[in-house]
Amino acid sequence: MPPTLIEVGRIADVEREVFGPVLHVLRYRREDLDRTIDDINATGYGLTFGLHTRIDETIARVTARIRAGNVYVNRNIIGAVVGVQPFGGHGLSGTGPKAGGPLYLLRLVRAGAGVLPVTQNAAQSALRPARDYCDWLEAGASGAAGERCRCYLDRSPLGAERELPGPVGERNVYGLCARGRVAVLPCTEFGLLLQIGAALAAGNEVVLERGVVGEGALGSLPSSVAARIMVVGDWAAAAQLGAVLFEGDAERLGAIERRAAGLPGAIVAVHALTVDELARGAPDYPLEWLIEEYSVSTNIAAAGGNAGLMTID
Repeated sequence: MPPTLIEVGRIADVEREVFGPVLHVLRYRREDLDRTIDDINATGYGLTFGLHTRIDETIARVTARIRAGNVYVNRNIIGAVVGVQPFGGHGLSGTGPKAGGPLYLLRLVRAGAGVLPVTQNAAQSALRPARDYCDWLEAGASGAAGERCRCYLDRSPLGAERELPGPVGERNVYGLCARGRVAVLPCTEFGLLLQIGAALAAGNEVVLERGVVGEGALGSLPSSVAARIMVVGDWAAAAQLGAVLFEGDAERLGAIERRAAGLPGAIVAVHALTVDELARGAPDYPLEWLIEEYSVSTNIAAAGGNAGLMTID
């Protein structure tokens, strides 16, 4: 088909990805910017996103709200370079890790790789529930689980950012954010406590199935932690799941994986350990499974020049 321009009345009118010379156009009022970004996020697709503006406040506002793997500001939205703009999407546009990013090789090894190869710059407010949860465990619920969950918290990469090298006039930032909702499927109380700790340490909301083993131990949770736990009748019915943490044997795991594979929308990865593995902590739940990567590439010359050059001696 020839290059085609189509005006739509709402974001939801664009129902799926179209790889071709097609541009959909939506006009909106400036005061509706946040709602428009939320409507884009609601489509479930999140590969690349482009923004053109010279207003720094708008750049910060939009890039913080959009759920896309690669964000391009005041430049084209193609041509990602390995080591400069690690490439990969979110949701229906990819499960990670990013090609050319620091987590890519970790998916090619048999065992967990341990510490994430990023500089930690954790988002402290987002980790408050995880800290409160560790304090609560260590104060009486389970000292052993508290110690393990404190280790999760200590190596949390949430909020980490790194500026990557690139051409003059361009700023490229790589960062890590929460995946969203994580379902926990334990078969022991200890497993439940650890799964919740791992999910919270990555800044996620916990999806807990009503009546799950160990649920009674959670009756006195701190309010900040309780607010991050969604109790449902069926974990598979929870919307927008980002991952599943499983504890149990191979037979039960197979049934869970089949259910996860049949869910609509984005692929939901199931990360499994046996009871013995989880109790030993070797292997453990690596936190890189529970976060998402993003890359923001900004043409800083478009705002009137690269002011950073003035600081060079």
